[in-house]
Amino acid sequence: MVAAHTSHSSSSGEWIACLDKRPLERSSEDVDIIFTRLKEVKAFEKFHPNLLQQICLCGYYENLEKGITLFRQGDIGTNWYAVLTGSLDVKVSDTSNHQDAVTICTLGIGTAFGESILDNTPRHATIVTREYSELLRIEQKDFKALWEKYLNSLTYTVSDSEYIYSVDDKGKYLVIRRILGVLE
Repeated sequence: MVAAHTSHSSSSGEWIACLDKRPLERSSEDVDIIFTRLKEVKAFEKFHPNLLQQICLCGYYENLEKGITLFRQGDIGTNWYAVLTGSLDVKVSDTSNHQDAVTICTLGIGTAFGESILDNTPRHATIVTREYSELLRIEQKDFKALWEKYLNSLTYTVSDSEYIYSVDDKGKYLVIRRILGVLE
C-alpha cells in the first residue's frame, strides 16, 4: 500500500494539478503546461519534443511520504518512474529477507528508473523513499509503446543514467558502476 500526500508541495504548482488528472481528462492546455515543466527536468532534457508530448499524455503523478516502499527486490515491474522531487534509496539483499537489505545508492531529482518492465524481469532492488518525493510514473504498456517508437531517445537516456546495476546469472551479485554515456 502506498501512502500519498493529500496536498501538493509549494514548488509543484499548476503543472502538478494538470499531471494529477487522469490522462484522458487532460485538456490540450493541461498537456502544454506539463510539457513546459517536464522539459526542464533532467530525466527528460534530451528527449525529442514528440516523445515528451507523448509522456505528457500518458504519465501519472505520484507523491509519496518518507519511508514508503515503491517496490521490492524480486517484484515484477509494472511501471517506469522519473524522480521530480525528493530522493529514493536503492536497497539490495542477498536473502529473501528484506530486513537485511543494504542501501547501495540514492536516486535523486531527474533520475529515471524501472526499465526492467521492458522484458518482465524481476526488480533487482527495493526502492524506498528517503524523503517526501514526487514521481512521474508511466505504465508498462505505455512505456513499451514509447520505447518501440522512440528507441533512440530512450536508449540514450537509460545509458546516460548516473548508475546502473546488474545481477549475475544466479541473481546474487550486484554491481554498481558509473556510466559515462554508453552501456557496456
